[in-house]
Amino acid sequence: MGLFDKFKGRKEPERSMAPQEAWDNAFKANVNFYGKEGEEPFGALVLTEGVETVLPVTPWERYGLDGKPVADWRLVLVSTTEQGILGMLDYRKAVDLLRPYLQEERADMVLTRGLTLEQIRGLLK
Repeated sequence: MGLFDKFKGRKEPERSMAPQEAWDNAFKANVNFYGKEGEEPFGALVLTEGVETVLPVTPWERYGLDGKPVADWRLVLVSTTEQGILGMLDYRKAVDLLRPYLQEERADMVLTRGLTLEQIRGLLK
């Protein structure tokens, strides 16, 4: 917002700060590791339809498997309406795609809104 906007009576857009209660009540995504024998494991976190969720922004910097870093990370998208997994996204790409649905970001964590089925499907396009 520039100085001239203030003279014209325009206000800065409000930034909503999620109250601590929203962070406390949101689902904290659990880190899970998967992989087939002989293949490199991948880390996965779940985002479920309609559920406010706290996700790490860079889980590869915080979590590892048996003391070793894991390079491949995925966000698993789950539908309660369709009662199953809709798909998976590369985690780095997913964090960028989730930006419009974030309530707030703190340090290395984000708080998402509860996404609708259509919004989750939109992430997969």
